Amino acid sequence: MNAENSKWYKWLPNKDRHLRVRKKGSNSSKSNDKVGVVLPVYNQEREYLFECVQAIENQKYRNFELVIVIDGANAQTVKAVYEASKLLTCKYTIIHRIFNKGIAHSLNEGFERLLDCALLTWISSDNIQWPNFLEKLVATMKNATPDTVLVYSLYHPIDEKRVSRDINNTWYPALTEMMKRPKEEIMLTCFIGASFLFTREAYEQADGYDPKYGLVSDYEFWIRLMPLGEFLFLSEPLMDYRLNGKYSLTTITASEELFLQSMSASIDHRRKNGDIPKVTVIITACNHGNYIKNCIQSVLNQTFSSFQVVAIDVGSTDPTLSEIYSIHDSRIIPIHISKRTKAEALNIGLQYVLGEYVLELDGDDWLDPSSLEIMVGEMLSLPPNVGLVYANRQVWFEENGGLLEGPIYKGISYKDKYEVLEKFQTHCPRLYRSSTLKELNGWITTIQGEPLLADDFAMFLRIAEDFELHWVDKDLYHQRRHSTNITIKEKEILNNQFRMIAQESLLRWGNVYEANFEVIDGTITKIMLVPTGKEMTQR
Repeated sequence: MNAENSKWYKWLPNKDRHLRVRKKGSNSSKSNDKVGVVLPVYNQEREYLFECVQAIENQKYRNFELVIVIDGANAQTVKAVYEASKLLTCKYTIIHRIFNKGIAHSLNEGFERLLDCALLTWISSDNIQWPNFLEKLVATMKNATPDTVLVYSLYHPIDEKRVSRDINNTWYPALTEMMKRPKEEIMLTCFIGASFLFTREAYEQADGYDPKYGLVSDYEFWIRLMPLGEFLFLSEPLMDYRLNGKYSLTTITASEELFLQSMSASIDHRRKNGDIPKVTVIITACNHGNYIKNCIQSVLNQTFSSFQVVAIDVGSTDPTLSEIYSIHDSRIIPIHISKRTKAEALNIGLQYVLGEYVLELDGDDWLDPSSLEIMVGEMLSLPPNVGLVYANRQVWFEENGGLLEGPIYKGISYKDKYEVLEKFQTHCPRLYRSSTLKELNGWITTIQGEPLLADDFAMFLRIAEDFELHWVDKDLYHQRRHSTNITIKEKEILNNQFRMIAQESLLRWGNVYEANFEVIDGTITKIMLVPTGKEMTQR
């Protein structure tokens, strides 16, 4: 054993030293089949550490070397690491850092101690590799095409007590479907999982793990590995993956945070690669599992091809998210967040916008195939003070499992913001300039202390206040009407908010009018403006 204390922490190489050390590495061809294994350890249960270390010791494949990196762990964990290491008969090193530096630092530091290993992997301290883990991955890599840089496999789910979580035998089919993707789809989701082996040559070409990406540095590393060679999936489980462990990443980190950070890494690389579309379509979907594929497909079928899709699953309890993932297209950026209002979800979506224009789409609706082509073409012909282009929508009523054709609601050409308020209409589809949305700081999310549900009407008025509007007289949006539409479920709340929005807008505009509201069957249908007698601004 070569156990080291915290002095090793001070060695962390700078970039130049890092590159010089690499050049001393051994032959990186697959004829060198020695495996370097890094085990980064932060705070961990004693029992899990012993199980993990014993699993490493039980490997049938023996041509490997292990580096354990203690990353500022608590005293109990440190003691457990040194005691568990006595189980090992393989060559190993313990690097003990007093201060926590994160997973990326630990991996890079560990791999720098394994320069004579042409193949690399790392293991989480609460997982349990099966005895054939290294044997199978090495054999798969050796038999793969020469340009293969990564092999990865299925894994088996266990709970905190090491009991299988695959109760209904549904885990492997679902996981296989997720993991057998073309490597390019790493841009839309991390499908590699926890069982993998990659070449040192590719690791060095990718420049290792980037600490900037914190909890998702592994996912970001796969993105940089993708253009360097082929990925090969082995549809066989080789390890137990622990869920719900006290210190597991999936336990201590909200899934929403991991989703958002992962897709931020994807966006970073899209920018770096010049993958900048003209339009970003933001789709918001809550329990739209029966509709979302049709919605997304209507975007993918557009005659205009320069777009990305930010598909946001907003706290769904149905298969909405899995339906999004079932579509194989790297232009999609899936986002999963907890329950939010639509305005809040749209603002989150704005963080992932790359396009010059933004089109808003509900997850149960769909677009005409020419929508983007027509609306972008129209926007390109307009002056920059036009912040919003909109068109006509076709309504469809859902009945008995089918759709009945409803009316077409045409847009309106407005002369000013007061007419927008009086006409009391919102129009679909809506294509915004990204710069307009940024200038407005996105959608308003609350009104008088309550969550804003009438976000589309509020945004329409805000844009009319500071920008020009433009109507395209084409039927380009298909709106589904069903019993769960918010306009049906939250009618009373919406009516109150429409009143508040109108009154706040008029006050902001100088209070030269007051609003009277026409109500039919309990729904506001029209707003009538009455002069207050104050000096009127020019309309």
